[in-house]
Amino acid sequence: MKKKSNLKGGEIMPRLENWRYLSYSFGYQTLDSQECFLSGAVYDDELNRFTDGDRIRTSTVQTLDIENMVAQTRNTQYILGEPDADYVKWLHENGVGLPFDF
Repeated sequence: MKKKSNLKGGEIMPRLENWRYLSYSFGYQTLDSQECFLSGAVYDDELNRFTDGDRIRTSTVQTLDIENMVAQTRNTQYILGEPDADYVKWLHENGVGLPFDF
């Protein structure tokens, strides 16, 4: 997997681990779907909104750059770590590949 630094202009971006991409009403979604959010365990939240390992649900994702493993919501940019294993399995079962293996 491609690892991404979680520095942005000297600021540490929070990292989501064990993440999945979800719609507000239909559960798992493909990575090109709109009006979705991320759910996962957050780490390195420099603003101290969360303790490392807290499970969160983001606001609506504005942009999802899966090649660079970065997601932008309304107010926060997240580094994406390892996705949830069940989510990866669902993607594969639905014929959706990721640009690299997890």
